[in-house]
Amino acid sequence: MKGLLMVAPCRILLIEDDLSRIERLRSWMPQSIRLVVATSAGMAMGTLKRDGRGTYAALMLDHDLQQQAATTADATLSGSDLVNLIIQHVGRDAAMLVHSMNSTKAAGMEERLNRAGFWVTRIPMDRLTKEAFCDWVADVEHLWADRSA
Repeated sequence: MKGLLMVAPCRILLIEDDLSRIERLRSWMPQSIRLVVATSAGMAMGTLKRDGRGTYAALMLDHDLQQQAATTADATLSGSDLVNLIIQHVGRDAAMLVHSMNSTKAAGMEERLNRAGFWVTRIPMDRLTKEAFCDWVADVEHLWADRSA
């Protein structure tokens, strides 16, 4: 229709290799969100390079990503390996949720992303409640709507 501005759907990239965690997060996700899942670091790298800046309102990052590795090389990659790629290929207006249970590596990822200018929330998966998750997603949706307006 003439005169209507089409707003791109709010997409969140979930980088997680544990299928039960993926299903839990998917069940908490509002239907208004388009969830894209990468189950390995290599898959996430390909997705980020292909989709480019401005595609995702947010990323959700795990660190230890070996459960669903597609290749031998993929089995050696982790969330830490993704941070530089995120800094290069994702706009600073994308929110980050680091949900890794690896406290040392998660802290390093959070620090590097913060230094690069991203809004980063860190909540380990074992402490991530539905309420906290839904609050974070609501913030992401508001930021996406403001950016798309």
